[in-house]
Amino acid sequence: MLACDVVPGPADFELGETGCFSAVLEGQGDYRHVVIGDGLNRLRLDVFGGAIESGPVRLRFRLEGVDAIDAPLLTLRRLSGLKRLRRMPQKLFPAEARARRWTKALRALDAQQRGGSQREVAEAIFGLERVRADWNQPSDYMRSQVRRMLRGARHISRGGWRELVSKIETG
Repeated sequence: MLACDVVPGPADFELGETGCFSAVLEGQGDYRHVVIGDGLNRLRLDVFGGAIESGPVRLRFRLEGVDAIDAPLLTLRRLSGLKRLRRMPQKLFPAEARARRWTKALRALDAQQRGGSQREVAEAIFGLERVRADWNQPSDYMRSQVRRMLRGARHISRGGWRELVSKIETG
């Protein structure tokens, strides 16, 4: 979140030119929450003193206190990148560390729902060569991994995705 004011002067920002979805919500005071996003990433401005959605504006940013400056500075860098690139600057939005695991789990569930056995699910996820080499190991680790993936994916598909989204949003 980054607080800013609409101020007189040459306009240097236009919400409609970002190339992203935006939403403007009335705040509890004399400001508006402006959320700009591309579907995966978003940034939020709290805009005081003007209607950012009605056309080009000049913004003055409020940065206060050294201890609390990191998050607003990151938002400012993201906004600057958005203006320059006309898209969200992906390098300033780190990927969710667990996304790869969630993707594999959902792929496993898809394979199972298409009638695949646990071994066929493993082949779809890990590849044929790895499954041939490891499937019949005494530890049975690969079959256990497939079971955990399927259990996790069923949880996600039954509404657990809301919990994941909440975790992502709160960081």
